[in-house]
Amino acid sequence: MLPATLIGCSSKSYFTVDQARQWGPRVLDGVAGSTEGATGLFCCPSFPLIPMLLETLGAGGGLVGSQDVSPYPPGAYTGEVSAQVLADLGCRFVMAGHPERRRLFGEDDDTVHRKVLATAEAGLAPIIVVGEDVEGASAADAVSGQFDRWLDGFPAGGEILVAYEPAWAIGRPQPAPPSHVAESIAIVRDLIGQRDARARVVYGGSAQPGTYGDVARAAGDTVAGVPDGLFMARFGVDVDNFLSIVREVRGVAAQIGR
Repeated sequence: MLPATLIGCSSKSYFTVDQARQWGPRVLDGVAGSTEGATGLFCCPSFPLIPMLLETLGAGGGLVGSQDVSPYPPGAYTGEVSAQVLADLGCRFVMAGHPERRRLFGEDDDTVHRKVLATAEAGLAPIIVVGEDVEGASAADAVSGQFDRWLDGFPAGGEILVAYEPAWAIGRPQPAPPSHVAESIAIVRDLIGQRDARARVVYGGSAQPGTYGDVARAAGDTVAGVPDGLFMARFGVDVDNFLSIVREVRGVAAQIGR
């Protein structure tokens, strides 16, 4: 099963080679004195940088994923990277359904669905990025529909990481309001709990220092509204930011018994 607490970074295409080379060792140094070490920490870099992160973060007890995968099996698909290759490299996760991929590269529900199944068939855990596109829309309706379209045929008992990231919050200076996140995380847990999958649920969408504590306070006694961690992009590329979030998430999680 995936770690109970997960804190990750998708570097998008921000990382240079030098940044990627330094990121893993610096993160490992920053958690070397903690009881948890690198357990539950993960990074999804661009394809060419995956081996570099596997040799550093991965070798130190963390996890490494990919931001994308081919919907096709190994074969005559020029330029594609199959899920089997990612598995053979040592990846643990593969992202699918990110709003940027859908908006900028025209990935439809069928493509996302095929990527999710290809990932699971290779023994990897998909990171599906779910949430409503427009502020004020129903998170329940949006996520329920995405689960129906993307998880059809998902292997019984398969592992999955659900990242609740409302598209309207991605790239903003601040994340979605804490009360909205807490309410939506509880909804996501209920919806994924109706399926035969071993799931963790994290929050993304401009996640940054302070986000996790704010969401936990907004959730109050509704523990289901507290995510299992955070999934960052630009804020996580900075190692100091990432480590401050690691300390915050782990501290809050310990307080609530996660």
